[in-house]
Amino acid sequence: MGTDALDGLLSPEKIAIIGASDDTGKISGRPIEYLKRYGFQGEICPVNPRRETVQGLQCYPSIAAVPGTVDLAIIAIPGKSVIHALEECAEQHVRSCIIFSSGFAESGEEGKEIQRQISDIATQSGMRVLGPNCQGVVNLQQKSVASFSTCFAEAGLRTGYSAIISQSGAVAAMVYNLQKEWAGGIKYWIATGNEADVSVSELLDKVLDDTDVRVVQVYMEDVKKPSVLISAARKARHMAKPILALKSGKTPEGKKAASSHTGALAGEDAVVDAVFRQSGIVRVRDVHELANFPVLFSQQKRAVGRNVAILSNSGGLGVMMVDQCRELGLGLAKLSMSTIDELTNMLPDFASAENPIDLTAQLLNDKELLSNALPVLTRDPGVDIILFGLGIMGKGYDIPAIIRDIAEANRVSRQIMAVAWVGGQSGVIEEFSRADVPVFENATMCVNAVASFADFSLGLEVGSSEEQPRLGKTEGVVGSLEEYRACSVDGFLSEHKSKELLKKWGLPVSCEVLARTEAEAVGAASTIGYPVAVKICSAAVQHKTELGGLVLNVQNEQQLRSVTTDLLAKGAEHVGMDKVEGVLVQEMLQAGFEVSLGIKRDQIFGPVLMVASGGIYIEILKDFQLLIPPVDVPTAMHAIKNLVSSPILEGARGRDVLDTEALAELISSLSLMLVQEGSQVEELDINPVFVMKKGEGVRIVDALVRLNH
Repeated sequence: MGTDALDGLLSPEKIAIIGASDDTGKISGRPIEYLKRYGFQGEICPVNPRRETVQGLQCYPSIAAVPGTVDLAIIAIPGKSVIHALEECAEQHVRSCIIFSSGFAESGEEGKEIQRQISDIATQSGMRVLGPNCQGVVNLQQKSVASFSTCFAEAGLRTGYSAIISQSGAVAAMVYNLQKEWAGGIKYWIATGNEADVSVSELLDKVLDDTDVRVVQVYMEDVKKPSVLISAARKARHMAKPILALKSGKTPEGKKAASSHTGALAGEDAVVDAVFRQSGIVRVRDVHELANFPVLFSQQKRAVGRNVAILSNSGGLGVMMVDQCRELGLGLAKLSMSTIDELTNMLPDFASAENPIDLTAQLLNDKELLSNALPVLTRDPGVDIILFGLGIMGKGYDIPAIIRDIAEANRVSRQIMAVAWVGGQSGVIEEFSRADVPVFENATMCVNAVASFADFSLGLEVGSSEEQPRLGKTEGVVGSLEEYRACSVDGFLSEHKSKELLKKWGLPVSCEVLARTEAEAVGAASTIGYPVAVKICSAAVQHKTELGGLVLNVQNEQQLRSVTTDLLAKGAEHVGMDKVEGVLVQEMLQAGFEVSLGIKRDQIFGPVLMVASGGIYIEILKDFQLLIPPVDVPTAMHAIKNLVSSPILEGARGRDVLDTEALAELISSLSLMLVQEGSQVEELDINPVFVMKKGEGVRIVDALVRLNH
């Protein structure tokens, strides 16, 4: 049956309810009542050996007695009987099943074992199974309410352009109830539960192909099938369909960090942030944002910039919105002189024509004030976004005209528009929604939504291709790392061996020579040229500075001999001479900006690459970006530009412009090698990488590789 069996889940024509009940208050009775009440046009087949009819419908003694092919079977019986029922469904070639029953992986080891059996039955039969411990699937357009959720107990179904996919049925219900007041509605409502088979990731990929769906709302507590999620997100970005995701569940306390800087910084939740950001998934903070953001994200328009003009009838509200805009990276649009002149001529003397524009309470007397001011703003080329802060509007205001004028401007103008309707007349939120105007009851949420939408819109240019970056000249370089593993200590390679590996990958490593004696060190320095850096080299020493194992700016042979003797003695004392490879004699590079690159292996998403401001203060400054390999050069450059230290790289305060292009190439090449080598590298810490002047490239100065062992 495969993926096509998901059609039986999302758009069934024949639904069987195993354990069907006459009691519409019971979990096993509610779906039948919903299907009948909302007018499902397909067949409803109750299954219960103790009933001849259920809720006025013919009832069958078993799934085998149901004639024809069943698209969807709802299993609403005690957990101990689920496996038998599922096996019968598989034997009858039922296309898909929903298991409402609970008492599986959420209840202990015995339940986990039964849930594994559910997974096995699904895999072996090809029948797709949603749940167990879930609240089902609803296709509002088709009226197939295969759920017992109480959110469908009252009012009608409002069909629209979004899909809700949630591991939690309660969260899905909250979101549905919260967004009832805006006119968009939804098409699919799905609660996946324990995900023994069908996952949020698969359903996300599936509903994206529906032309009716313009935005998808997702709630996840964990990520099943991460590669499918990333692939679906890449597809969504290519289609310019926003995915709004609420991900709960932080890293467990006490989880042991990896040995590298990357491990210390890249916690589980930071990795989720990185995956979402790189994939174009918009992460929201709570169910209110998840429910309200679609009014903006469902638009066909996209933001072309971040410059905001604010039009308000309250100076205080306008200023608060300005503060929020600046905190979230939105700029305050600088209005043109012609715009200011036009606004000055129409506004009262005591009103401000500067951004934010305060219409004041004069809007009560001059009913056309907003109507006249709005076209002036839409003509200004420096305005990308127009926000309306409208507060305490009630009797005396021409609210229908305000709604009409904003709706028309939103329809014909290039700018993104959103309304914060704060403490005003009731029912207006619904009127704005019916006019397809994004509206929020809370000004902070309004600005948050617009900032997120701007990030999404402008990020579509980065990584919008559905294709992954391809392996180029590095292909076939890695091979087996067994020769390196043999000389490792707990998987760690020495700096010399780490850099030797990086050189094989074609990465730009600084000039250095491994010396085992004073004489070899002197010969190395003669070749490299003074001054040099000298380091203890041992796979048993991962942090040389703590040992005093690094000396910089060694100027001459006499100093070099003394330093070499001292470092070899320290190594012998701390780890034993048999574990000391010698000393590294390394070129002293002219000052370049220090960047750190690192790799950790996340238990869900695999290799994660960190780009950070480097040096000894990396964990204090915490100026870093995380990327999921493979990474192309534009994505790497985007990460570099998002570092707090990016202005330094770009030549701030008269400094030299540095070679960020070479750094982006290094990041991309490293990421591609990590994809190719599979799972052999557990950690990689390259700190620092010196970024030289533009055109002079980058140099890897220090590196630490840890292999799986």
